[in-house]
Parts: sequence; C-alpha cells; structure tokens
Amino acid sequence: MPPAAPQKPGLSFITLLSYDYRYAFTAIRSYYDIAGEIILGLDADRLTWSQHPFQIDMDELHSQIKQIDIAHKLRLVEGNFHASQRPMDNDTNERSELSLQCSPGNWIVQIDCDETLMNAREFRDWLINCDPQKRVHALWFSVFKVYGDRALVIHPPSETPPIATQLRGQYDYSRRTKQNPVLSPLMLLHFSWGRTPDEVRQKLANWSHTRDFDTQSFLNSWESLTLQNYRDYHNFHPIAPALWRGLALAEKRRQNNTDVWYLLDSPPAFPS
Repeated sequence: MPPAAPQKPGLSFITLLSYDYRYAFTAIRSYYDIAGEIILGLDADRLTWSQHPFQIDMDELHSQIKQIDIAHKLRLVEGNFHASQRPMDNDTNERSELSLQCSPGNWIVQIDCDETLMNAREFRDWLINCDPQKRVHALWFSVFKVYGDRALVIHPPSETPPIATQLRGQYDYSRRTKQNPVLSPLMLLHFSWGRTPDEVRQKLANWSHTRDFDTQSFLNSWESLTLQNYRDYHNFHPIAPALWRGLALAEKRRQNNTDVWYLLDSPPAFPS
C-alpha cells in the first residue's frame, strides 16, 4: 500500500479589532471560505496601541459574527495589547501573542480589518504548497480616497506587505518576521485611507506609525486632494515618498452580488 501523501497545512487567519472594527466584517467575508480558523484580537480595556480609548458596539459585533460564522470557525480573544509606550511595539506584540493560539502546522495569515482579499482561492492554493521557511507577502492595491462609487488608488502598486508565516510568536515589526521573503499572488484591496475625514483623523491619532511623520501635513494634503487635481500628486508617501508615485481613478461596479473595482486610468505619467 503506497504511503499516504503528506497533509497540506491549513490556514489560520488573524484580524485585529479596534476603532475601525466595522471594516473587519468585509475583510472576514473575503477570506472566510478558505480559513480553517479565525482569531479576532481585541484590547480588553478598549485602548488603542497609542493608549487612546475607543468604543466598540459588542452587540453589533456579536450579531455580525453570528451572521458570518456559519461554520463556527471564529473566536474572539481579548487581552492587554497596549502595555508599551511605543505603538509599534504594541502592534507587534499583539500579533505575536495571538499567533501562539493558532493551530499547530497551520499557516498564520494576518489580514488587517481594512484589507479585502481579491483572489482568495488562488492564494490558498498557492500558499499550501509554499516553502514553510518563507515569510509570505502580498501586493497592496491601496485606496487613498473615496468619492461614492469612485476612488483614487495608489498606482502603480508598489507596496508588498508581509501577511503569512508558519512561525509563532516571532514577529519583529508588525507583521514581519526575520525569514526570507517570497511574494505570493495575493492581491489585497487596502482601504487604508479610503475613509471619511473623521476616520482618517482617528487613524492618524492611533496608528502604529503615528509618531513617524507629520500627521497634520499629511491630513492637509489628503483633504486637498480632488478628482480634478489628483494627477499632480507624485512621490507623496509620508515616510518613504517614492512608494506612492501617483494616483489612478477606479470605479466600483456590482458584479455577481459582489463589489468589483476597475481601474479607469492608465498608469499615470511621472515627471522625469
């Protein structure tokens, strides 16, 4: 009798909840079908990584979880995720602590609440055959500002955040581990700044990078952006300017009961 084929690893997803927890409902739905288990992290004292208080409607959260979690994959884990005076340390520590609760042998996939998987099944099929010694990255399609069914998207996409590893408790900077990186086919629609003005201000005050740049200058630039002047924005990432070379216009269309975003612009022309 031939030996049994080695079992493929499962996928454990981690999503962290805070002031922008409502975005997580869309994120979870985008990966629910490929997840073996899902862990939601929530600070027990309702303090952000910057130690600012936030509110969360627990009745709404449990109601949404009940609607989404038809296969009982999901559990909520609360803890002290604000102990350090450094926001980035709290970010990293929360991810490491929650990773220790994932099933042995699984890939740990960290998807933030403002990220949506655009090709979840393709990603799963690729990941279960990936070298377990690697740190896996995805390609970010970052939504910078939304105008109804239109949005301005960072273009060309240049950021490739780390999102998956088989290591436990060994994150060294947010989602990053010290392993050698490999780029997966995963495309993430990232609503990092595609929010209301109040939500952008709230994020700037509580983000793990909030002390790394001039947040007021960034906010002024964001508020000044329009559908008329977006072609004038070049090299404007607040920490590493060249990461955001320009912006392109995208449009949301309904297709098979799913919102699909299409680029309307060709890649922007850049000054020489």
